[in-house]
Amino acid sequence: NPQSPIPNPQSPIPILILHFILLQHIKNNNIYLIKKNMGLNNSKNKARIQKVNNTKIKLSLQEKEKEYEIKICLLGDLNVGKSSISNRFCKNSFNTIGGAYNQKNIILNDGTKIKLHIFIASGNEGFRSITNLYYKDANVVILTYDVTNKQSFENLKNWLNELNDNIKNDNILICLAGNKCDVDSNEKKVPTSKGKQFAQEHNMIFYEISAKTGECINELFQAIAEKEYDKIKINN
Repeated sequence: NPQSPIPNPQSPIPILILHFILLQHIKNNNIYLIKKNMGLNNSKNKARIQKVNNTKIKLSLQEKEKEYEIKICLLGDLNVGKSSISNRFCKNSFNTIGGAYNQKNIILNDGTKIKLHIFIASGNEGFRSITNLYYKDANVVILTYDVTNKQSFENLKNWLNELNDNIKNDNILICLAGNKCDVDSNEKKVPTSKGKQFAQEHNMIFYEISAKTGECINELFQAIAEKEYDKIKINN
């Protein structure tokens, strides 16, 4: 940056002009220093800015690719089809015999990955003492009944009371599923309206489903995953 000429104080130039030239010289130098400090004349600084922007994009993509996990417990009387529901959803097969655990990865409409861990609690009275181990730390409980078995529907109140007595998580999502909806109307002992009423009274997601045909199975679990992911976003 070349030095601006500074006039000789002994010259005949008026003192006001001298002051003006000095002020202009200082101003030009200051502007140069400010630009230098701001990095406007520094190509390295532009590279740093680009690196920061690329990092932000990368972090955003990593957040999008993050996989969330949800624990679900199927709960209800013996022979209502809990294992069959789990097998139909996870393996797309109709199998009435299954283990106590399945899992499946799904992708939500916005691309979010969710891993569903599905536990099947026994409806057998002999195992009732350990049933709560399956649902005590669950995010979701699906109360399940058999639409051809009126007693399994009436026993939902007992299962709900057991949940309320043993679960301290106020944020748990409780859903209602009436299995075997594929049967003929004359075999159906629990009207759809009864299921809807029970679900509305207890603020539950409700679906009538069929593990045999697969009717509304995916819709049930998709609705659960969407609902739980909404809660995750709020908490984060």
